[in-house]
Amino acid sequence: MGFRRAWDPDGWQTFALQLVQRRHKPQNVQIVPDTVSGDAGIEFFSTDGCLYQCYAPEEVTDVGKAASAMKSKGRRDLNKLVKFKDTIQRILQTIQAERWILLCPFLDDKEVVAYVREKGVEIRSHGLSFLALNFEALVQSQEDFIGELEHLRLESLGLPLRIEVPSDEVVAARLKSEISNRLTQKVSRAYPDAAQPIVETRVSSHIRPHLIRENALGALRIDHAILWERSVRCLDAEERRLIALGAGSGAPGEQLSESVRRIEQSLRTDLPDLTQSTIIEIATGTISDWLIRCPLDFPEDEHE
Repeated sequence: MGFRRAWDPDGWQTFALQLVQRRHKPQNVQIVPDTVSGDAGIEFFSTDGCLYQCYAPEEVTDVGKAASAMKSKGRRDLNKLVKFKDTIQRILQTIQAERWILLCPFLDDKEVVAYVREKGVEIRSHGLSFLALNFEALVQSQEDFIGELEHLRLESLGLPLRIEVPSDEVVAARLKSEISNRLTQKVSRAYPDAAQPIVETRVSSHIRPHLIRENALGALRIDHAILWERSVRCLDAEERRLIALGAGSGAPGEQLSESVRRIEQSLRTDLPDLTQSTIIEIATGTISDWLIRCPLDFPEDEHE
């Protein structure tokens, strides 16, 4: 089973929580909010004594740099158990923590394990009231949650996907935003002979799919974590291909159609569990996203 290595911090925390909830059951997992004064070194904990802290390294290809970042994260947050001991004691109440787990998307270097384990022994020596005598600090990754990942996959197959369709008011608001300005510039370059009303219609036709795409990916992320991971990996691969090879040499309309076709084909291959309508919405919205962010462009000199 392949695992996605690159995650943004919020995305990894959301996904990690789903893994932990399936291991311990949701009713046995408590999130520790970090809005006020941070999370005290714990992002969530289980009632059977596991303290979890999530970390997604920015560096995913350089093993040494990723390992160094993981060690630093482990050191900082294990020290918080001592620094915020009174706060943590109030949070845990009668729970005796047996494990503190740094949960990362991947784990390549055994030195990270050794370092965090040593740091855990040091923290245990402080005799904190909420730590059990057999307290240990561990580093785990997606490889330690194979069963939970499979469970998520099966749930993704069975639950209906609810995609919120943006209202006319939301679309109208986006038409007045900077996003609309960027789309107008792109569409004007792609169709230099089009009258202004036609350009405005085309821009509007990109705004709604863009919003639907974002809603679809958001719904996948919350309720269908495995499908969300696959879809992001698929779309990222298509974007890298586009940047490397270009959209094609045909007219702009042909390039757009070809890009949509490629995305639909990739999604159908990698995510056969998605409905055709969802695939179409994500594919069309992705083209709009590319137009907004610039992977898909139409240089001005093409029409001079």
